[in-house]
Amino acid sequence: MDSGYPGPPSAVTFQPGIPGPPVYAAPGSEGGPVQIRKMEAQDVDFLSRMLVEAFRGKLVHAVGESRIEAFTQQNSATLSRSQRIWHRYYIAMYEGRPAGAVVIKFHGDTVEEDFQYGDSCSRLGCRGTCGLVCLGCALHEDSIRSKECYIDHIGVDAHYRGKGIGKVLMERADFEARQRGCTTMFLWVKQSNRAVHLYERQGYAIVERVNDSWFMQCAVGNADWYKMQKTL
Repeated sequence: MDSGYPGPPSAVTFQPGIPGPPVYAAPGSEGGPVQIRKMEAQDVDFLSRMLVEAFRGKLVHAVGESRIEAFTQQNSATLSRSQRIWHRYYIAMYEGRPAGAVVIKFHGDTVEEDFQYGDSCSRLGCRGTCGLVCLGCALHEDSIRSKECYIDHIGVDAHYRGKGIGKVLMERADFEARQRGCTTMFLWVKQSNRAVHLYERQGYAIVERVNDSWFMQCAVGNADWYKMQKTL
């Protein structure tokens, strides 16, 4: 599979009188029903609820079904306080409504979210907070090398699936990585996740398998994972 752009660019611009290659428009920035922009304050509640929808299994394992609504509120509060990490978030709008998001990280981006244990304990209790901390430790990726871009997570609202939004989000992630001189994209995904096939269509290949990990089973509720990677 071609490891370049997943498809032909939808818009190309030229600078009259200036030699050099054409400049490709960022996916989701030209005309069409799917538009992509950076995160704004108004996106906090949407992101928190979409996170629960997209990763409910992991969150139920971590904090328990009865605490899911409390987690949603706690995550909104944490994200509201954590404006220093908003640069990682790209929001997909479909016909003017928030429909999905992708979160990407680059080498050297070590800013942490403003997680407050006291706030978490007051909402989730000690048990729920311990489960959430374990989940965060298991999913945290801190080995991003120079010229690598890590897709932390990607999700599309259930009401907007099947409209190509996930594909545009991944193309936008590729674009932003290229803009920063990256040559490699990577992500982690459950081996049983149907999204594996989407990633393969986008040029990703399995480069590492984690099987029967007791730590991941305990923290996330799944022991088998793929690391997938593509060359830009």
